[in-house]
Amino acid sequence: MSEPALHQDGNATTCRDHAFWRARGGVGLVWSNRNASDSVMIANALLEPDFHLLLDIAEKFGLSQLKLEWDVLRNGIEENGFPEELRKLRRATPTVERCIENMEAALR
Repeated sequence: MSEPALHQDGNATTCRDHAFWRARGGVGLVWSNRNASDSVMIANALLEPDFHLLLDIAEKFGLSQLKLEWDVLRNGIEENGFPEELRKLRRATPTVERCIENMEAALR
């Protein structure tokens, strides 16, 4: 689906940081796959955006990784064209983009 998420130390992860997601109520994000990778968790968080969760993700994995995950997710959904996914994307887009813009502004 997407490139593996990178932790702040620059190491890619195809596994999941269970403690990070559990501390943020992440079990419900991907309830059907307890072994979903960080990238899958981030993608799901982006489709149900919450500023504080996205901020925590940006702090843990880096803002550039959050933006990359958003671009990969958005492009993948647009390419697939599945109506349900497109609806979720349209609903999430303004919030995600506003969150990312606010994070970028805070770094200036």
